[in-house]
Amino acid sequence: MDSLLAKAAETVRVFLNSRPSLRGLWASRNPSFDRAHAILPSNAVVGEPVSLTTQVWDEYERLYPEFDGEFAVDSTDPDATHPAGIDFGSISDGVRSDDGITFETPGIQYLTLSRGGERFVSNPVDVTAAEPDRRTYWGDIHLHSRLSDGAGSIGKGMRFGRDVMDLDVVAYTDHDTMGFFIPPQLQRRRMHRRYFEEMKAATHEYHDPGEFVTLFGYEWTKQPNKGGHINVYFDAAVDEAELFDSLDPATNTYEKLWRRLDQWRERTGNDALTIPHHTAEKMYPFDFSAMDYDDDLAPLVEVYSQWGSSEMPGAAGNPAPLEMGQGEVETPGHYVQDALAMGHRVGMIAGADYHGPFPGHSLIHADPHFPALSEWREDGVGWGHIWRLWSEGSYPGGLTAFRAPELTREAVFDSLRSRRVYGTTQPDRILVDFEIDGVAVGEHDSEVTVPSAESSRTVSWRVAGTAPLSSVTVVRNNEPWTVVEGTDDADADLATYTAEGSRTDDDPITGMGFEEQGTDADCYYLRVRQADGGMAWAGPLWVAED
Repeated sequence: MDSLLAKAAETVRVFLNSRPSLRGLWASRNPSFDRAHAILPSNAVVGEPVSLTTQVWDEYERLYPEFDGEFAVDSTDPDATHPAGIDFGSISDGVRSDDGITFETPGIQYLTLSRGGERFVSNPVDVTAAEPDRRTYWGDIHLHSRLSDGAGSIGKGMRFGRDVMDLDVVAYTDHDTMGFFIPPQLQRRRMHRRYFEEMKAATHEYHDPGEFVTLFGYEWTKQPNKGGHINVYFDAAVDEAELFDSLDPATNTYEKLWRRLDQWRERTGNDALTIPHHTAEKMYPFDFSAMDYDDDLAPLVEVYSQWGSSEMPGAAGNPAPLEMGQGEVETPGHYVQDALAMGHRVGMIAGADYHGPFPGHSLIHADPHFPALSEWREDGVGWGHIWRLWSEGSYPGGLTAFRAPELTREAVFDSLRSRRVYGTTQPDRILVDFEIDGVAVGEHDSEVTVPSAESSRTVSWRVAGTAPLSSVTVVRNNEPWTVVEGTDDADADLATYTAEGSRTDDDPITGMGFEEQGTDADCYYLRVRQADGGMAWAGPLWVAED
């Protein structure tokens, strides 16, 4: 009870410190057009028709249905087929789709939308002469609905992710237990009695292989203030998924949960994995050094979400340090770089952790504003709407890029399992290729072997951003090894959106360690920063002596 009261007091303190201006809230009732987003598939074959989704947004990150303007459209590919203009005059919901766009020139291509002196650039498209072995699909797989402490239904969120944000993959991960907002035992009972099955039903309903993939999972939630949170994801066998909650004595620690999931895998022949998130947040700390971490059942870490980045502390140069809640933890052992120094083979993804029906477009980082009365009526009261009235130091959510041969649940889950994934900030569908000696992230268990510790290795990268690139950094053993400087001018021309290069590392393999744990292999990953604040994290790749 003392912990619950302490959490309640801390929550009240955070709300009071972040209370909004009443004048600002009143002004949010009269929004105006702020920006347009142009979304294309990240891969296209020469001559293959693809669809363009265009959205218009106000300054509070809300769709702006009142917009009735027109954009001129151009392409970096002079031979591309596309509409000369996009007219929103007859569109009433702030989003439209245009089919029949084709690219004819291999390479990275963009569409640009212009209106007056404003320019809006699409995500990059990797155009190839033949079908690639794998395509890049985009997903938001960390979300909460009104089945726990979020707003809106899973169905509404699935439709938004599919029809508005043009996502390929969505997963809702409602809490197994809760604290403060919902009594933990009450949430646990509701999940076991009916919510878990309702989540399965929604996952089935919106799954459409080849068009839209839904993953099934939930958030294992230690409450109150007893440790970090991890998401549990199941493979294609959704109906066989079981709820192993954080209050059950048999699964109330990370190690017990992993052991039980391992038994479930052996018993059913199916697969499951877990992904820790906001590991360095002080209210819910996840200490890699204080547990028997399971690299097989926890092969990934959510390095970034609306909470910020747990890659490294703010004092170490993290441009997006955790600020929501109680901020970042002050003791080491909780950061992704700490886990890598311990030798844990964890890949990096990003998610939203948004508590509302907007996959791919979390909006609590926007200036405080009133949700519409219709949203309260339809979606109920949840953190996703409450947070919009406050300014809690949040960031845009994150996206996960899946490198998969096809858009099926099996292929997407295999991308997670094999770590053929990377993370970006929203809405930035940044294309990233990162290799060492021709081995890409997720291939050969993300490991490169060399004949000896003195053997050289060639590190290669290719990045295509959604804005001018500020820097591309190859991190080796948690230290910047190569930094390619770009520009901080967010209005720079399209030539600044891409970077490609390689460098040979002739230094011997040294490995690294954290307290009593460590690794003999060297660890490399890529960090991308854009002039508009967008980021991406890809890797790691490990180099070991054969």
